[in-house]
Amino acid sequence: MITASILGIKFNPLDLEEFVARIAFQLEEQSGNDCRLVLTPNAEIVMQAARDKELREIINRAWLSIPDGAGIILASKLLPELKTFPARVAGFDLLLDLLQLAVARDYTVYFLGGEPGVAAAAAENLKNRHPGLKVAGCHHGYLDRESSEAVLAEISSTEPELLFVGMGAPRQEKFLAENQARLAAGVAVTVGGSFDILAGKKTRAPLIIQKLYLEWFYRLLQEPGRISRISILPLYLLKILLEAGGQHLEKLKES
Repeated sequence: MITASILGIKFNPLDLEEFVARIAFQLEEQSGNDCRLVLTPNAEIVMQAARDKELREIINRAWLSIPDGAGIILASKLLPELKTFPARVAGFDLLLDLLQLAVARDYTVYFLGGEPGVAAAAAENLKNRHPGLKVAGCHHGYLDRESSEAVLAEISSTEPELLFVGMGAPRQEKFLAENQARLAAGVAVTVGGSFDILAGKKTRAPLIIQKLYLEWFYRLLQEPGRISRISILPLYLLKILLEAGGQHLEKLKES
């Protein structure tokens, strides 16, 4: 499978339709309980992974790594060793398309994450929006050892084709990696704060804001507490520019 690397983090340079098609094919052909991980790193997560070896290794071992965020697309345009990615693939859009796939193919889904009540509210809204959607279960993301075991037991008993995990990075990635061998789900996908939007607790940026790659700013207006996390993005851009400069110099030496 084609991969690309941005600051040492693996990505699959595919578009939304290709990701959905690969997941659909995997679910049709899959045998046994080999749960595949689909992760959705953005620039913020790339910077976290630069400092967190465990997170970096989890992303690089994942079956699919989605280019989620304007910062990833910008890097693909600036780094000469990369071909430009087809497009930004928002984890939220992937979630919506996979829900449509689940309805069309009679798959079951499980929602794990968010504050108490959020995943359940998201599930109810989605069942109203998608009649026929089969929700195998849902649980909030504030897990201790006892509740984690209960969740794993429920997933094991219901065997959903699609498991959506929205705990925020790096908790969601580490939970999946730690429990991958025990997850009786076909494909597990990280979805960050998507349940808050689906539950009606927060709103997604208008389409024009998304097309301008300013969705991060819209989220900041809703969650001012994110400023400390987003403040790392200038350092990310600096690292990309330095990496791009180094690659250009190498090309000049070779020519």
